[in-house]
Amino acid sequence: MRVLQFSVAPKTMKHVIFFLMLASMFASLTIAQQPDDCSWESTSKSRKAVKLRSVNDGAAYTDFNSGRPISLEQWFAMTCKLDSLVTGKPPDDSPITGAETVRVTVRAYLLGARFERDDDHDIHVELGATPKWQGPHIILEMSAGAEYCNARQALWKLVRRDGCKGDQCFLRKPVQIDVTGFVLIGNPPKDAPHDYCNAKVSRGMRKGNEESQVRGLWRLQPVFSVTEVPKTSRSG
Repeated sequence: MRVLQFSVAPKTMKHVIFFLMLASMFASLTIAQQPDDCSWESTSKSRKAVKLRSVNDGAAYTDFNSGRPISLEQWFAMTCKLDSLVTGKPPDDSPITGAETVRVTVRAYLLGARFERDDDHDIHVELGATPKWQGPHIILEMSAGAEYCNARQALWKLVRRDGCKGDQCFLRKPVQIDVTGFVLIGNPPKDAPHDYCNAKVSRGMRKGNEESQVRGLWRLQPVFSVTEVPKTSRSG
């Protein structure tokens, strides 16, 4: 049996080794980069212009409830009234007038968070009306970018404080927070009922074999502010 032998020129081998070293260094840096690092950039493709709106873009938006925090019950009541304004596929480059041109502050419990490291670099957050995981959740999608970094850092600080070290966290001790951002609707599935505010969403975080707890296609994105509610002001 003949054994085939291959030889690699020393110069070529040096190039291969150099490339492998660079690839290893890049991989190490990517793994080490924390979810709340301000250098992350959004790689979102769907409705990117709407997801990356600035504070200035919303200068003329409506402040729901005059800017005062609302509960999840009020959130669902509000978004159910917005369903009728969605008459087709949401436009790619502009918000739906009257529905997505609304700024809201929601007060709820931070239950879970997941950094989309291998996707669009959003931080996916789930909020509930009580500290219990079971029950209707709403979603925040915290876009990557300099304008949203303070909010992302404030959120991830709470995640770390709970003892979570990875990219996904189910909080052991949920904390009540106020979150301010713009209303946005996820892309409705084709032929789906127009009951968007009550739609079951399968992309939520799951504990074991439990189904997603997320209710409704409406969410906050982008998010500009996350603050912990003082104990003296907490409800529920």
